Amino acid sequence: MTDRQLRWALPLLIVSLCGGSALSAPADDPAAAALAAAVKRGDELFHAAWAKGGKACASCHAEGQNRMTADRLKGYPKFDKAWQKVITGQQKMNQMIKERAGGEPLVLGSVDLNALEAYVSTLR
Repeated sequence: MTDRQLRWALPLLIVSLCGGSALSAPADDPAAAALAAAVKRGDELFHAAWAKGGKACASCHAEGQNRMTADRLKGYPKFDKAWQKVITGQQKMNQMIKERAGGEPLVLGSVDLNALEAYVSTLR
């Protein structure tokens, strides 16, 4: 990402995380607009139930000891005891979606999983 894109991305991320509806980026900066849109979609996914009667990511990771932060995501790839192998952050998200939230895992590298990862990377 260029310096200009970074200058636009941070304010857009802040607006999106604060629930702002005025997400906008300069017409000549599609990367910043795409990132803001991905973070907004990731926010929606983080707070939506993954299955009928299932949990949302936010059900367990909104606050307290299990609160999700970008730093937790930065810990990947790492060895997963349950799977007995090294896994990526996206694989861990899918593990949680399936095993804890009762949902269907997303395709690795998909638009939605990338969006969820983008959103989590903004959490402090």
